[in-house]
Amino acid sequence: MVELLVTTLAGAQFGAEADSFFVDAGNRPRIGQLFLVLDPGAFAGSQVYGERVEALLQAMLDDTGTRVPGARRYALQAEAQDHGIEIPEAQLAELLSLAGEEVKA
Repeated sequence: MVELLVTTLAGAQFGAEADSFFVDAGNRPRIGQLFLVLDPGAFAGSQVYGERVEALLQAMLDDTGTRVPGARRYALQAEAQDHGIEIPEAQLAELLSLAGEEVKA
């Protein structure tokens, strides 16, 4: 449905018709873009929208193995804040040297 809207409204080629961005041969891909802007407040309301998004995310996270963007990064950051990070002594000495500090034995 999205491809139909984008290609027909923009006069673009369907995905199967468009050339690849990764090869020089052939014509330009002639893809289209469509920006659909919706205000959740105009429908069920912003609060309901937020609650439903949270419910969907929670259902996804309840499923073992599901990952959401940024989750690994935040987990690693929390681990580093709680337990610090290990830096090999040679690298630490180099960093301290660059900072103009001496290595303390």
